[in-house]
Amino acid sequence: MQLKQSVLLALGILLVLAGVVLQYTGIVVESTATVALISAGVAMVTIAVVMGLRRQDEVISDERTKRIGAYGTTYSWVLTLVLILAFLWLDFLGLVSFNLQGTLLVLLFTMLISARIFQWYLFRQGDVA
Repeated sequence: MQLKQSVLLALGILLVLAGVVLQYTGIVVESTATVALISAGVAMVTIAVVMGLRRQDEVISDERTKRIGAYGTTYSWVLTLVLILAFLWLDFLGLVSFNLQGTLLVLLFTMLISARIFQWYLFRQGDVA
């Protein structure tokens, strides 16, 4: 296991433990903070495990993968901006009323999922021009 993975795994476990301890000792009254700590810790542990499961001979990053990642992320941002504009117009015209939390969740998941889809598509194409 590489140092980066070990540190990520250790920090993730510490965050989960801190969240659990804060929740059950009653030090933190607001449970949102403990949920955030536990969620961040679980995410860090998951990333460390996935990084450990990768084949060691696999190229993690080269010029092509960086370029595809950048293009996929850029396309995702453009899609998200179009979605924000659509939300703005729908609200401005009074067709739909949005609450903030739902809107932010839709935008967040749109950004994350569309970036992966665009990157997957570009990887299947071979390269970007």
